[in-house]
Amino acid sequence: MSYKFIVIIMYNRKDFIRNTLMGAVAVTAFPKLSGGTGIKMHPQKKDLVRLAVIGKGRMGSSDLRTALSTGMATLAGVCDVFDKNLDALRPQSGKEVLFTKEYREILNRKDIDAVIIGTPDHWHQKIAIEAMQAGKDVYCEKPVIHSLQEGNALIAAQEKTGRIFQMGSQGMSSWGNQLAKRIVDAGLIGQVTQVEGQFSSPPQALRSFVAPDGVTAQNIWWDRFLGNAPKRAFDAQRFWNWRNWSDYGTGVAGDLFVHVIASTHFIMGASKPENVYSTGGIRYYTDGSRDTPDVLLGYLDYPDVQKKGAFTLSLSANQADGVSKKWGSTDFAIKGTGGILNVGWDQLTLKTPGKTDIAAFSPLKEWSGDPVKVSDNEYLFNGPKGSKGAHHDHFVSFFNAIRGEGKNLADTHFGVGASTAALLCHESYRKRKAFSGSLGKNV
Repeated sequence: MSYKFIVIIMYNRKDFIRNTLMGAVAVTAFPKLSGGTGIKMHPQKKDLVRLAVIGKGRMGSSDLRTALSTGMATLAGVCDVFDKNLDALRPQSGKEVLFTKEYREILNRKDIDAVIIGTPDHWHQKIAIEAMQAGKDVYCEKPVIHSLQEGNALIAAQEKTGRIFQMGSQGMSSWGNQLAKRIVDAGLIGQVTQVEGQFSSPPQALRSFVAPDGVTAQNIWWDRFLGNAPKRAFDAQRFWNWRNWSDYGTGVAGDLFVHVIASTHFIMGASKPENVYSTGGIRYYTDGSRDTPDVLLGYLDYPDVQKKGAFTLSLSANQADGVSKKWGSTDFAIKGTGGILNVGWDQLTLKTPGKTDIAAFSPLKEWSGDPVKVSDNEYLFNGPKGSKGAHHDHFVSFFNAIRGEGKNLADTHFGVGASTAALLCHESYRKRKAFSGSLGKNV
């Protein structure tokens, strides 16, 4: 039997920047790195997963292309509230592919096995729950929740249905994240004290904020886009750049911070911070085109839960920095008492205070390969050549789990934990207060 992959599209998604800078090792090489919930019977190895995407904007489209490139899925349907997005694949698709603006038509189809959810954030949890209840496995873009109150219900839905759920945090499937976890686990940089990530972009790189022609009330199902958000007249700016508005997203916290948070949780075995504080403001885009900050600094304190060290995760995002051009999701630093790891998806640099004992890495040679010596206390590790990258590997992991051949990676427990930490950064900024003590009610 052939399983088709259906894509349901509802909203515009920003391209995942640097989605080509992905990890090198196939996920099939590390099927035991993450736990999961119960798994029902799934397609056999040679069957194709019948996939649908709900929300075929830029990120939904990128997810779909990558998913289909694995050769493990086939397209069965597309859903989007924007006519242009909905029509984009029609000329390339057969009559058997369903195109619809109503996502429930996708969920009602018995011949659809899995869905990609690429909608604005405020739809993620609702559609994911309904999809799992309809017997679909779910690949959901991050953050998987839009409010701190949504986490428990999402976790309960996966536990009750036993469906596969994977958060779209591709970095944790990268070769660089996988090697970093092994190095930290082995104690080769001592006790971790800080993780640091930065995101910056020049203003001109983000001036796609101006909605193009065709983003009109006639071409968009506006009421469906709004969903449970406050009702208002059609606004092309809010539709096209929904991440800028707290009604639909959580700005740079849920869009950017969440990447490093997810990688940090994976590498450190962490699930929730003890303290969270954020500060920032709207410093450049002061034209009324957003209510989320374009500059945000976040600080999250984590306890020592696996004897790797208690540490602070410091994150910064500046959407009007014309020089730095850093992108934390593919490049962040792990600082320990015995060294620093600069972690990329396909490259990792180790620096130590004195001469590095490279022989200590012999047990990891299968993963690390032969490093390039930069100096006596600095080595560069490069991922294997020919890799298809972290985005690809993350979908391979998802499909393997559906087939019952691997663990459920980045399930609802993991996704809610990482998303909650990101949302707390946004809430700290909005309420101008620090969160401390019991932060894990929804984790």
